[in-house]
Amino acid sequence: MSVAWLNEAGGLRYHLRGFRYAESLWQPFRFALAEWLYAWEPPEKKLVVVGASGGWCVQPFLFERFTEVLCLEPDPLAHFVFRRRLARAPLDPRPTLRFERADHLLEDPTRLVRLLEAEGDACVLFSNILGQLLALLGLERDDDPRLLAIRAAVAEATKGRSFASFHDRVSGHHEPELEQGVTSEARLSNADVVRRFFPALDGSTPAGHGELLDHLTGGFFPANRPHSYFTWPLLPGVFHLIEATRGRRDEKR
Repeated sequence: MSVAWLNEAGGLRYHLRGFRYAESLWQPFRFALAEWLYAWEPPEKKLVVVGASGGWCVQPFLFERFTEVLCLEPDPLAHFVFRRRLARAPLDPRPTLRFERADHLLEDPTRLVRLLEAEGDACVLFSNILGQLLALLGLERDDDPRLLAIRAAVAEATKGRSFASFHDRVSGHHEPELEQGVTSEARLSNADVVRRFFPALDGSTPAGHGELLDHLTGGFFPANRPHSYFTWPLLPGVFHLIEATRGRRDEKR
């Protein structure tokens, strides 16, 4: 894998984009995502954030509800940015922040299961990390054994605890046509994604074949759960359709 602060999925280039666009181009997405995350309301008071990066997409107010936040993030620059963003926010109360640089997802995803077991009563947020596996692992197939192992670990790690994930579903130069945070009762198929959010493609171009890049984020969570969808304009003319799902430990699944 690349050096953490220069990796293909984020690093220095991503932080520079965050400094430039977080309060302008990204703001409508960030606001809609903040509303979605604020409605999550997990009972746990400890939060583990997988792929925290600099917290560019997550409004700091989310963290007021937790007494402790553990960020799993290999990029040391991201630690500085994350701390700086929280320090500047008027949070009351403020959580205790911890950072872990060691990989818990790519080389041995069972480490994530063991870490969460050791943390005890903690919920988990996958912060736009699962859609980055495509770049981090150089994936080309949905049935890549490395991806299957991570899916199994995520399913095991979220068993019996509250969880939330927002992640890239597809990306490309076509802007999705949707109201931010639109929710479906179940996860949409690729054909439904194209039909509903990219009508100009007539539903005839499957994600991942030319017009749209499929980030291979199916199979991490039950497809019959409600899923919400957002537009994230990463750059002018470059759009990511973000998919999000969440659950509480005290609900039936």
